[in-house]
Order: sequence, then structure tokens, then C-alpha cells
Amino acid sequence: MFFNNSIFKCIKYIFFLQLLYSNNILATEQDFRSNPEVGIENKKKSSIEYSKKFMVVCADERAAVAAKKILKLGGNAIDAAIAAQNVLSVVEPQSSGLGGGGFLIYYNKELNILEAWDGRETAPNNVKPNQYVDIENNKMPFKKAITNPISIGVPGLYSMLAEVHNTSGKLAWETLFTDAINYAESFKVSPRLNKMLTWAPHIKSDEYSRKIYFENNVPKKVGSIVNNTKLAKSLNIISNNGYSINNGKIANLIQRNLFPNITKTDLNDWKTIKRRPLCKKYKEYKICGFPPPTSGGIGVLQILSLLESIDTNFDYKNTILDEHIFLEASRLAYADRDIYIADPKFFRVPIKELLSERYLKNRASLINLKRATKNFKNGDLKIFKNNNLDSGINLNLPSTTHISIIDHYGNAVSLTSSIEFAFGSGKTVGGFFLNNQLTDFSFLSHNQQGKKVANSVEPKKRPRSSMSPTMVFKDKQLIGVLGSPGGSRIICYVAKTLFYIINFRVSLEEAINMPHLCSRNKFSEIEKTNFESNISSSLRLLGHDIVKKEMNSGLNVIWKYGSFWGGVSDHRREGVAIGF
Repeated sequence: MFFNNSIFKCIKYIFFLQLLYSNNILATEQDFRSNPEVGIENKKKSSIEYSKKFMVVCADERAAVAAKKILKLGGNAIDAAIAAQNVLSVVEPQSSGLGGGGFLIYYNKELNILEAWDGRETAPNNVKPNQYVDIENNKMPFKKAITNPISIGVPGLYSMLAEVHNTSGKLAWETLFTDAINYAESFKVSPRLNKMLTWAPHIKSDEYSRKIYFENNVPKKVGSIVNNTKLAKSLNIISNNGYSINNGKIANLIQRNLFPNITKTDLNDWKTIKRRPLCKKYKEYKICGFPPPTSGGIGVLQILSLLESIDTNFDYKNTILDEHIFLEASRLAYADRDIYIADPKFFRVPIKELLSERYLKNRASLINLKRATKNFKNGDLKIFKNNNLDSGINLNLPSTTHISIIDHYGNAVSLTSSIEFAFGSGKTVGGFFLNNQLTDFSFLSHNQQGKKVANSVEPKKRPRSSMSPTMVFKDKQLIGVLGSPGGSRIICYVAKTLFYIINFRVSLEEAINMPHLCSRNKFSEIEKTNFESNISSSLRLLGHDIVKKEMNSGLNVIWKYGSFWGGVSDHRREGVAIGF
């Protein structure tokens, strides 16, 4: 359905270039679930850079500069990504760190191979299937769940990074920690950190957090100095033993603070898993993402494949059809995600079936170009004919960060890491926040009818994620590296960016500055802005139930233009792109 009204065309174009975002700090429980990291009133444009040799795009300039130093020393993308993550673990404590997990995709240019490294947290041995519900089956209140020790998973990020470095790093491991240790001893509070300290008061219950991030019980002001000496010590320990969090001095410290919820056995048992990346053709491109336990790779590939089945040869600036079909495609993909994605060690995830051409064409045929369909169900797969599965209840929160790097050797890293909610559980050990990732599991193992939930809590299981580190190839050459924080909406952020860059040839800046769209259920979510437009009203005419939301992505994208790499970092956060 096309809208050729010139006024609407003008309004829509202006709407797509808006860079101002609402600031509602008084959030309801539902808001906390979908946006545990609020946006900041950031009037700058997205950070854009072009370079022939290398590109670093991440959530903080200090981390990007640290990565640049490593690359100039002769380090590769793995070295640079670790250096950047180390600094982010210090200056962006609300998003990731030593107490969390992550997923890393590495492209080795010389060997022309793509690797997927799983550093996701695991559930300790003492978890219970229905630990988040009482005897009357009432679920635990959200704020209580995130701060409860039963929500802390066994951290895996740094042991995974150490494993990757052992196989593919170039510089000495300890060299990658110099800047992070210096910042831990003294760094300045950024506007975003200041706002997050105001917005997520649960960390005040932690004595050490209160000591270093607050003054007179008030969050430290922008530009104030934080001296995190405990974190500096922890980083020093890890610089000498990359596996210390799971098998070393820091593991001993974690056990002393969390026993009996997490024991030394739980920490020692954690292992990095090297998985096979998921790749699928979209038009003339090959899109590669991360497999389960994250739903990111399958979700992004499903959305793009569904859209490929629809004729999109139209001017997106002169129609509402692009928004409509994207929302419908995302609704179909999330319906499958809710049922079929979980830790593959505990559940037979039907990857092949979910990504088959026949299945996706059948699913795409359900999209009505003139009318929204709000009651899409998960696809009917023969292998589950005799199984009763249900989606369960889980939170999936977006306290996350993303790093995209291309080095001068042609290698690349796409790393998404997380501690779940803002500042995770709010509890610190060794100067870093511990995650609350187990709230990514369903709060129920079975529904009231007895249907099984694939993503339920089990010992040693990895909770489902939506993190979507992604790489893009064309004519067997790497041309794109991207990812984003943002909870379960990450899938939409990444898929929408690729849809507009590839299908409509929009610039990197325009693709990121466009308002976000996502449908994870019967509602169609559109990013809230300070500018009224006809987008929502036009979609309502097609039957969409519109919900305007703050959708605080942190897209960090690298894209090849001829002989140049273009890098862009989302203006919704504090990221930068740095080339050389």
C-alpha cells in the first residue's frame, strides 16, 4: 500500500533524520525490562570515520583509542578487541565487564575462515527449575529477581577472550591491559555513566559501589574522578592469568562472596565453546551470525530471508510498505524465537529447519501487504509434532556493549558482551559488577498446561540471548562488521540496518539515524522521538497496534566502500569510530 502524499513524504523524511530522544527516567517495571539502559539527550550526530587501513568502532572513545594503540603496535583485531573490552570494563561498568559473558565472531583473512567463540555464562549447579516463582506459581518481581544471587551466572567472557587470544592473538596478553589498568586507577565519569547511576539505584546497596561511584549518597557528577583500585588489582591478576576468573585468584574471591550460589566447582567447570557460525545468502550477500544459545543469528537471518521473498523494488521514502513488512517479518521471527531457541546442549534447536528456503517462503506467504497480522504463531515443524512447547516468561535485558574492528591485515572481530541489567546484579566482587544473566531463562519450566519451555533453568545451561554479532561478505570478500546492545530488540536493530543498507542502498549514517522498528509480539514498536509524524498513524491504518518506545540501540557498524572502510557509531550512546 503506497502513500504518495507529498506532505507525508516530507514529514517522513524529516522524521527519519531526527536525533533527539525522550528522557523518561521514571520507568515502570515493563520499561525496566525493555530498557534497563536509558538513552541520553545526545545532540551530536553519529560518529563517522573512513579509513583504508583499519577501523575501530565501539561504545567509548577511550576504548577505541586503546584499540588503535594496539593496532599501531602491530597487533591484530583480536588483540585490539580485547584491549577495547578491557577499557570498556572500566569506564562503561553498566554494560559489560569481568563479571559477564559474550559472543565473538572472528574472521581470519589469511586462512579465510570464520570462527564463533561462545563466552556465555552458565547456570551453576544449585539452580532450581522454578526458582523465580513461589508455591502459588506467582513470578518473582523483576527488581527482586535481578538483585537476587540466584540470578548470577558463572562468568565466561574473559576465559573466552583468553582462549581466543591463545589461538589467534599476536601481541603479548599482558600488553592489552595497560590502558585499562591506568583507567581503573583513575577515570572520569561520562554523561551516560552519570545518568545510569541515577537511573539504576540498586547498586547503592553494594558498599564498594557506593564508595567509588557516589559522593554524599549522590551519583558522581560528569567529569568527576573514579578510583577503582580493586578493579585495577583484578585486571592486573588477569593480565598474568587470563583464566583467573574461572580458575585462579579471582575464582577464589567469587566463591568466597557467592557461596553456596556459585562454587569453585561451578567456576572451574565453565568452558569456552567454539561453534560454527550461521551463514545464509541475502540477495548477492552472505550474512553470517552467531548460533544458539543466542537467538541473534537465526533471528537476523530469518527476518532478512522473509523480506527477500517480498518485492521491495520501491522508493522507501515514498511509502509505508517498508516499515510494514519489516514489522511483520520481525513478528514472524520472534514467534519462532520464543519457542525453538535455547542452549543446544539441552534442547535440539531446529536450525536447519528454521533457515530452510521452503520453510521461510511458507512463512513469508503469511505476510499480508495491506494488513497487519497480530496473531502470528510459531512455525509448525515436523520434528516437534509430538512435543508440546511453550514460550515461557523471561526478561532479556539490554545492558550490553558491542565492538566492531577491522585490522590492517584484513582480519575482523565482532564482539558483543553483556552483564544483563544496568550494572548487572548490582553486586561487586574485585571491583567489577556480577551479571544477572540467569533472568534470561524463562521464569517457568512448564506452563500451566504442562507444556515444556525450551529456555528453562537447568544446571550448567546457557541462557538464551539475543546478542547478534554479525559479518557480511560479498563476492567472497568481507564488507561488513556490525552488532548492537539492546536486549531482545538487538535482532531488529541489526536486521533493520542490513535491510536498509543492502536493499535500499542507504548510507551508514542514515541507516543508523532512522527510527527503530520492532515487533516481538502482537504490538508494533516504533522508536519514540520528540517529533510527531504520520508514520504511526499510517501504520495504524494497516491494523498495527503501535507502541512508542525508547529504543536505545548502540549500533557499531563497519562497511566497505571501494578501497575504504566506513565506520559509524550510534548517536544514541557515546560510541565513536576511529580509523587510521
